[in-house]
Amino acid sequence: MSKKILVISILAIASFFVSCSDKQPEAKPSNQVVLPQSQPIVPVLPFTAPAKSNITVEKAITYAKASNGLVELGVMWSGKIDNAKDFEKIQILNAYNVARDQLCTRAGLQGGIAEFDWITNVAMKNPENKLAFEKAGFKVK
Repeated sequence: MSKKILVISILAIASFFVSCSDKQPEAKPSNQVVLPQSQPIVPVLPFTAPAKSNITVEKAITYAKASNGLVELGVMWSGKIDNAKDFEKIQILNAYNVARDQLCTRAGLQGGIAEFDWITNVAMKNPENKLAFEKAGFKVK
């Protein structure tokens, strides 16, 4: 009789440990926002336009990387902006501007979106930069 009690006790203890280790992950409520993994904020340096609008091939390649990333970022954020309530849109747009700045800086444009805009509006129009942009994969007219 004591062997049966011992076996039953051992089985009960074993089943307790098995049931504890087989816990199913809890389902997240559908109304809870899932945030992306947090990345540390990188410093964006103030951008001062250089005296000359010539850029290097390396800078054009960096610009191309940032440009591709900004297109993807725009696609990701456009739905959030379109679906937001009016009072949320300003917050989302501010966060989007920070994200654009961070993306450009992480791509290698230390001046963030300001440096990207300068390249777009000034350096790209300089005919001396045509070869650099073509090597970076752009077709310049």
